[in-house]
Amino acid sequence: MTSKTKPKKRKTMTKQSMWIILLGCAGVLALTAWVCIGSGGEQLTASGKRLIHTMDPSYFAKDPKAQAAYQVAKDMPEVLAELPCFCGCMTALGHESNLFCFKDEHGSGCNICEDIALEARDMHDKGLSIERIKDAIRQHFAGSH
Repeated sequence: MTSKTKPKKRKTMTKQSMWIILLGCAGVLALTAWVCIGSGGEQLTASGKRLIHTMDPSYFAKDPKAQAAYQVAKDMPEVLAELPCFCGCMTALGHESNLFCFKDEHGSGCNICEDIALEARDMHDKGLSIERIKDAIRQHFAGSH
């Protein structure tokens, strides 16, 4: 007597199950990217000041002074990140440094923000250290606001 065994049924994945797995994987990838790029990829200066993305200087092509200041922010963010701003934005807008003035259009409408950036560039071009630049900026602008 031979016994006949039934072949085992293979479980097949439904479309719904496949979509759930794919969405789960996409969520994990998105979270990983956010951690790596968003919060984990933060750039800091040597002293721990935050570096941020600033607006493109070409946006201010009709305003040469603003364009020059935004170019400084693009070219030497590590210097501006070390400098305070004296227009009141650090208190009123929560800016952490003069660099933050150039993350949006704020810097283009403020002579103090622009002047700090442009003077910092000139001193940096002369070879002054960031500490000497910071001291000179404080002396020149501390009474501005």
